[in-house]
Amino acid sequence: MKDKWQKIINIVTLVLLIVCVVRISGMEKELGQLRNTVNNTQSMLQSSINSISSNVRYEMEQANNLLSDSSWNTGGLDMENKTATLYCYVVPKVYNPDKTVATIIHNGNEIPMTLENGRYVAKFAVPLFDNCNIENVRFKEDGTIRTQQLNWSINPRYDMVPTLYANFSGESRQNYQGDKITRTYKGAVEIDFEHKNFVKEMEEVEVVLIVNNKEQWRHKPVLEEVHKDDYVTIYMADIEYSFDLNRGDTVKMYTEVIDENGWKYRSVLEDCTISDKGNPIHNREHYHAEAEIYDADGTLLFDPYTY
Repeated sequence: MKDKWQKIINIVTLVLLIVCVVRISGMEKELGQLRNTVNNTQSMLQSSINSISSNVRYEMEQANNLLSDSSWNTGGLDMENKTATLYCYVVPKVYNPDKTVATIIHNGNEIPMTLENGRYVAKFAVPLFDNCNIENVRFKEDGTIRTQQLNWSINPRYDMVPTLYANFSGESRQNYQGDKITRTYKGAVEIDFEHKNFVKEMEEVEVVLIVNNKEQWRHKPVLEEVHKDDYVTIYMADIEYSFDLNRGDTVKMYTEVIDENGWKYRSVLEDCTISDKGNPIHNREHYHAEAEIYDADGTLLFDPYTY
């Protein structure tokens, strides 16, 4: 009889343990869900606080802003002096047309502004390939000076000058016969020409090979226009050329594009040095980079590698 009751107690204890384990597991699951809910709520609350803080900061900045409107644009290209005209305007919330004098601060220098149709305007020449900083605008009236930060960073090149990228895809292999090395290029050149305000088309395209800083080969490829929209035209051209090399030689191949103004855009396709063992050691720093730009006289105007 005693053994029977002991078995019953053991069974009841086991059942209770199972129930406890199931309940504890359920409670752990509920606790995990509750923790996730709390975390999500905290995240949403923090996001709302950040949004409210940002909106309040924006409204405070707008309330303290002296201007109701301001903007700039570029134009008026001067090819000879390599400058563009920068047009700036601001509209103050409060001003006296007969007394308020406005100046804009350009690279630390004050540029006078004139009042035209309710807004103060300044236009002046800036270097085409240099960065132009407009720090702030000042209003002077009866000895009082009010200043509003603008912090405009402007480079006219992005609006005025085309951007060109080129790359070569295909074979660039070498054959060895004793000390003689023959290098072969066979593939396609892709040219992406992003046209801008003052240049719409390319006038001439050549692929140039330079060995030991001497021109080895110059070829005018047959271009196929594969894409064109309001911003960029993409061309493809097949090339095939073989030439002999020696160990220690340097090799550079690039595209040279001439625009309608005579400016030249050079984009590196390959740049390598032949090692003592006859293997090409590639300098890929300049591959797929924006093209160098030269004027019609060969003067370097823009170098993307040092810009």
